[in-house]
Amino acid sequence: MMCRKDKKMEHKQIKISPRVIKHLGKDLITTSEVAIIELIKNSIDAKAPNIKLLLFEDGNMLGGAEKFSIPVCMDDISELVPRSLLGEPLLIVEDNGKGMNEFQLEKGFLEIGTDLKNNNGETTLGEKGIGRLAVQRLGKYLLVETASESEPFATLTFINWDEISSASNSDYFVPYKKVRKMGESYTRLWILGINISDFLETPAQMVLHFDNSSLVVNRELKSAINFLISPFSKVNKKTTIQMYYNNIELDIDFPDKMLQLSESIHKFRIVENGGEILLKYELSLQPWYIERVHRVLAKPEAFKRLKKEHRFYKELLDTNRDRIENVLVQEVRYDELFDLVAQTFYDMFELGITDKNIRKEFAEQKANECMKALIKIVPISGEIFSFKQNAAIGENIIIESLKEIEKDQEYNLKALKEFLKDYNGIKLYRDVYRIGFLGDKENDWIKLQQFRTKGQQWYRFDLGNTVGYVSVRDPEQKNIQEISSRLDINQNEVSYAFKMLIGIVFNNLFYELNRKSNDIIKVLLTENGLLEDNISKRVKKNSTDIEKFIMRNKRVMAEMQKITKEFSGNIKIEGEKASMPISLYEKMEKVFQNVTEHFGENEKVQKQAANLLVEADEQLKAIEVESYNNYKLMANGLITETITHELHSISKTGIDENIEEHFGYLKDYFVAQKNVKVYNTHVYPIQTSYSIVAGKMNDVANLYSFLENTFIKKGTYDEFILQQIQVVVKNIEENLVKTIKDNDINIVCKTEGLSWFVPKGVLIHVFYNLFNNSIYWIDKRRKFAEVDNVYEYSERDQITVEPYGSDIVVYDTGTGVIKTMEDILFEPLESGKPNHEGRGMGLYIVKKILNSFNANIELLSERNSYGNRYKFLISMVDEEG
Repeated sequence: MMCRKDKKMEHKQIKISPRVIKHLGKDLITTSEVAIIELIKNSIDAKAPNIKLLLFEDGNMLGGAEKFSIPVCMDDISELVPRSLLGEPLLIVEDNGKGMNEFQLEKGFLEIGTDLKNNNGETTLGEKGIGRLAVQRLGKYLLVETASESEPFATLTFINWDEISSASNSDYFVPYKKVRKMGESYTRLWILGINISDFLETPAQMVLHFDNSSLVVNRELKSAINFLISPFSKVNKKTTIQMYYNNIELDIDFPDKMLQLSESIHKFRIVENGGEILLKYELSLQPWYIERVHRVLAKPEAFKRLKKEHRFYKELLDTNRDRIENVLVQEVRYDELFDLVAQTFYDMFELGITDKNIRKEFAEQKANECMKALIKIVPISGEIFSFKQNAAIGENIIIESLKEIEKDQEYNLKALKEFLKDYNGIKLYRDVYRIGFLGDKENDWIKLQQFRTKGQQWYRFDLGNTVGYVSVRDPEQKNIQEISSRLDINQNEVSYAFKMLIGIVFNNLFYELNRKSNDIIKVLLTENGLLEDNISKRVKKNSTDIEKFIMRNKRVMAEMQKITKEFSGNIKIEGEKASMPISLYEKMEKVFQNVTEHFGENEKVQKQAANLLVEADEQLKAIEVESYNNYKLMANGLITETITHELHSISKTGIDENIEEHFGYLKDYFVAQKNVKVYNTHVYPIQTSYSIVAGKMNDVANLYSFLENTFIKKGTYDEFILQQIQVVVKNIEENLVKTIKDNDINIVCKTEGLSWFVPKGVLIHVFYNLFNNSIYWIDKRRKFAEVDNVYEYSERDQITVEPYGSDIVVYDTGTGVIKTMEDILFEPLESGKPNHEGRGMGLYIVKKILNSFNANIELLSERNSYGNRYKFLISMVDEEG
């Protein structure tokens, strides 16, 4: 079908209603503090050293306005601003920045949506060209007063926002005038018809003519101003911001002294190192953190007896600072960080990509993209201050500690609560300038609360009790950009990678660091005798004391009965007076003294008994936590036993010993049939596979025998058997023969005839775990040696078991225990292996099993050539010793 040729193309006009300006200014700029921040950002972009927010009750107060940086000519102002408007409250935003020339005023300010900022590659805060419309949120009228170095005059432009939004077309002309220049360069925005309550907390004070110095700046506004330029940065700020009401300066300073009340500070820094990303992170503690953990671990009632003076916890922290830093200062190399990111992606797509190999490949591809994207915004850094504000800790521990240790009486709990109410959250910065309003009280962009609800809240951040920041390097705003609402950042490959990594740091690495912190403090408190022994021992002692007092009660009662009988025949009564022999009086006095002492001591024992009951109740709750770990042990045992039954079944499967004869017959048959190709393609692979399976079944039979020996069956826990250490080591070596051979490791046992009397299967558990750990760390040392010759070892790698008196020492030629783990190695869920390669339960189980029959395992202080502790001492103490 032929199409008829169209007529000449025409055009239709797109018309934009002036009402759009109103929507952009009032609907997009959601609050007055957002509007103020937009105006301050414009002044910062103009490179203004000083920015002043000058509030006036009305224009009549301008006469004595000595707080302006640039002089004011009211005659010029009065020509454009109606006199009636000057009688209303007004705000003047003044800066001594670059100002605007005529072209910049017309194209950069009066033309909506344009952006003429060019700061030679330096950080700029505004980029959308609509921040100037924020003025509408504050007042109905605006006078723009500005001057630039390039022109000999200043200009005044008056804008009535209501008239613009109600105009019939998009071309609207505003009053404009050139006036005498009052300074080299500057800008003043005169905003008229404002609402004072948008800026001040208690505007009613003005009506009552109270002292203006008592006025308080709106909390949200003060917080927004404080966080616009990072209060955490140690770099001298290029811009100062001041606020005045009727020429009296208002307090808008960030109360940085309150940060001293934090109990801990998490820090991290991500940098580029030779084209690769390196992450360093740490946790620093305050003395009151240790005291709080002591209160939690000891339980409140016991803590009342066990607690020390506040300065003791400072001394404990100072004395053990190196040990604590070994645990709480960490570094993640590129390959480890890559694995963490890849694992996050792998878990994320568990439901979407069911094939594990494809999912693993996809996760590694995404991780590689993330790592490349992050290079564009490094260095990335952050600092998070954590607080506690309840009375028991905030008042009784933190504030009281500061008063005792620092001799500082200024702090109080009310001020801390107000500080956290106004300033909590993790803010996002580009260099030292804030990006949008991410991290405000209602904005949990890192999803801290979401992860907190997943459990283990003790180790998670509580958003309402944290104050901090994250900073990126993106001076040209190409990668991290805020969206129009200022409550999030635009989605792109860099921002996606950034959020992914921040989530890993805050919700994974810092979580693990918090657990390690709790564990090292627990170790230190235990070493100092601040965590009591098993409550059953104390109950037993208290019961013995009560039995003694029962016997003593009987003796005291007998003495009272005896003295009562003596009274009956030796008391002489004369009127209202009575007399007795001196000897009887002395005897009675002694009995009463004994009774008084007895009741005093008896009361003490009864109080101890009452405390024990309370603590017993608290320890029942603690047992629930410990049971969590025991459930995991039982679950592991159940799984092992189930597997063992299956292995037993497989090991009993018949293996035809004449299988080679059968396959030989098939080979001859196919050769005779001249069909060797079929034999090679279909029969020979079956023969090979069968041989492998048959060999594995023999291994399974050996493994079953080994596992069967490890079970402590009913009735055998108290059934101790004499086991020779060399025999146990030999049995394990035989079961690990393939692993040992593949890794070319030699096991040397020097214990000769040393034997231990232990429950059956225990030593197999102990040595099997230690040997597997040794194999892992020997392998790690070899991999390190590929890139660092410090880790090279010229001889054959070895695991050594040797006597230490009647005890045993086990060590190897691997890396040893890394310093971050040496003090918390035996705590539950603590693994020295990176990226969750270990479950962190092996050595915890080993220690618990050994402790159950009065044995123990500990890490000796001796260090290897790599500076790591590496020798394990296994000891057993007699019940009487």
